[in-house]
Amino acid sequence: MNAERALPQPNFGHISQSFGALSEQFALCPNLSAVDGGAGLMRSLETITTQLVLLNRKVDAMDRRIQDLRTEVAAEYVVLWCFLMEHGVLTMRHDRRRNAIARGENATATRASSELVALYSPSTGELIDPFPPTLGQLERLEGRLFSPLMAGACD
Repeated sequence: MNAERALPQPNFGHISQSFGALSEQFALCPNLSAVDGGAGLMRSLETITTQLVLLNRKVDAMDRRIQDLRTEVAAEYVVLWCFLMEHGVLTMRHDRRRNAIARGENATATRASSELVALYSPSTGELIDPFPPTLGQLERLEGRLFSPLMAGACD
């Protein structure tokens, strides 16, 4: 029996303390990002998703405001266009453009029988009436009739 007593024996108190320390340390493992089952990553993704939702709402609100502004600008454009039409400003520019096109077409007339495109009066916006329908009739106009006709069309 003396030989048996010489062999080292386990210290159960030390084993118990060691298991307590191991238990405390294993209890801290969920704090590790690699061990928490991705919960930390999920929280980060949820935060990013929430921010994206808020950003989308702001962009949608901006889209609505831009559309409202477009509508307002279009309405103001119509008001301005009507004002310019009522005061003859727009009509004159439009008549000048129409007359420039008509002059271009009339410039190709080479024969007396060539048809002419009537010009518009810048003061009334109406077709000049009577306007000679052919180059031959235009050439036969007397100077006293021709000058006022062209003067009104060239404004």
